Amino acid sequence: MAENTPAQGSKGKAIACMVCGIASIVASYGYGFGLVCAIVSLVLGGQLKKAGVENQFTKVGKITAIIGLILSIIGTVASIALAAAGAAMSNY
Repeated sequence: MAENTPAQGSKGKAIACMVCGIASIVASYGYGFGLVCAIVSLVLGGQLKKAGVENQFTKVGKITAIIGLILSIIGTVASIALAAAGAAMSNY
């Protein structure tokens, strides 16, 4: 296979990377689902980079995965803090 030829199936992985990245933003407050999507997107992006494929789908996937990861972490920490505050204020 030529050096500049993308690996077989790389376009599908690139689109999956982008879709998972976008899903990680949408589901960032969804009880960890955003974290899973972001991690999957980053792993796919890393595999594509290692294979020498660097297109717009991959770039968008990585960027949205990082944003989704940050939002998911903030959402998870906020949920835990709110649950702890609610438990501390209960009369039980």
